[in-house]
Amino acid sequence: MADKKKLMIPGPVEVSENSLTAMGSQVVAHYGEEWTRIYNETVELTRQVFQTENEHLFLIPGSGSAGLDAALGSTVEGNRPTLIPINGWFGERLYSVASTHSTEVKTLNFDPGKRIDVNKVNDYLGNNKEVKVLAATQCETSTGVKNPIKDLGKVCNDHDVLLIVDAVSSLGGTQLKTDDWNVDICVSASQKGLEAPPGIAPVSVSPRVWDLIDNTPDPGWYLNLKIWRKYATEWSDWHPFPVTMAVNNVLALRESLESILDEGLEARFARHREIADFLRNSFRNLGFELLVEEDYYSTMVTAVLRDSRFTVDDLKNYLEKERSIKIAGSLGELEGQVFRIGHMGPTATYDAVLPLMYGIEEFLRKNGEDIEHGAFFGKGA
Repeated sequence: MADKKKLMIPGPVEVSENSLTAMGSQVVAHYGEEWTRIYNETVELTRQVFQTENEHLFLIPGSGSAGLDAALGSTVEGNRPTLIPINGWFGERLYSVASTHSTEVKTLNFDPGKRIDVNKVNDYLGNNKEVKVLAATQCETSTGVKNPIKDLGKVCNDHDVLLIVDAVSSLGGTQLKTDDWNVDICVSASQKGLEAPPGIAPVSVSPRVWDLIDNTPDPGWYLNLKIWRKYATEWSDWHPFPVTMAVNNVLALRESLESILDEGLEARFARHREIADFLRNSFRNLGFELLVEEDYYSTMVTAVLRDSRFTVDDLKNYLEKERSIKIAGSLGELEGQVFRIGHMGPTATYDAVLPLMYGIEEFLRKNGEDIEHGAFFGKGA
């Protein structure tokens, strides 16, 4: 087994002992009255974190990309006109997935590090009445931008356009009101803000989207939301899903969801925001420039611009070797220009971020910088 590193990357995150115990427990049958009760209870806990009353919420075994493929394939298959606003690598991922199902996928492109401009989306939809589906990321993980999903939901509702949200790296750590914000399909993943091992893609589907899904050609079987609804309805009392369920993943997710709800969503969001603010101020105090402006930064991922003092790989390698802390670079055109800190769930704490900042200070001193111990706290600290 590889040496243990403190994960301060944008997912996966480290998980609690309770989740690890559940993940390592003996496998049980994935059907029958007892398991169906456990599964349904886990779905209900997930529903609370999504802040939705949607009847149909599926725990699809697979990564977040599996959930996105299910959402997009079930709505745009057969060349349905679709719009993808892109402001980073994961917006491009949405486009790539959607384009496998429809040849009528258009994009609105925004600079990496900038948020989606809702006014431009509104203008586009007003001038392109044929668009029926829009998909966007809430947290563009490659840059640490938080996109205005609430405002996008209003615009899509005004234009009678279905809204699909990639909440893979935001659910559980930042505000997302699925119902109130008019999100038609919301997709997440177990291994980030939900603090569980990788392997489950929760997908919430609103009642108003089923007419469109029912009039969409089947995108296949496994990731076909009509198939998931069929089993959830017709086999509800003993096998409410179409596949062999990843039972240990569900048990681990259940443990993490109970912990999240025990903390309270608002308290949890405030904790993530406090740590994000602390990190942003700390990096400024060390002379760094942040990629994302103040009014739309993610509270779960912080992107910092590399300067002439070092390379991203130098910093990553030093922290991993000397401090056993793993951080991330960026993707696409920002690769080598930005490093990213994930502060999700257990790493959205001072116990996690203080050793990181002391390690970065130490790295800068070893590279010739005259920096006092604790300088990241700022003057007067």
